[in-house]
Amino acid sequence: MVQMYKVYQIQIDKNLSELINREGWNCHEKATAYRDAQCGIFTYALDNFDSVYTHVADVIADDLDHVFEVGNIGPEDRIVRKGKMTSISVGNVIEDADGVRSVVANFGFEEVNPKIVF
Repeated sequence: MVQMYKVYQIQIDKNLSELINREGWNCHEKATAYRDAQCGIFTYALDNFDSVYTHVADVIADDLDHVFEVGNIGPEDRIVRKGKMTSISVGNVIEDADGVRSVVANFGFEEVNPKIVF
């Protein structure tokens, strides 16, 4: 079913990149989250979702596989960019119209279980 999906990415800007180069990957929570997520370790990034992820685009697609395809090869007219967006890769989070989030894993996708807050 065609729907709008939100794409979230951990963005490393120039200043953070320079800090990483000076002090290493443990210098900032975004750097740590990015490094771990690229290795398929999502716990830290997902536990700190609101402070490390940025909503970068909305993608019109049929399913998660289609979002991945559109985010990497297009067509561009299915992407509504909210800011800088790189190709969709491991560690990115895709949210469907029902608010269900899935992280792009090394192979396929893993649904993110929302935290229960009392």
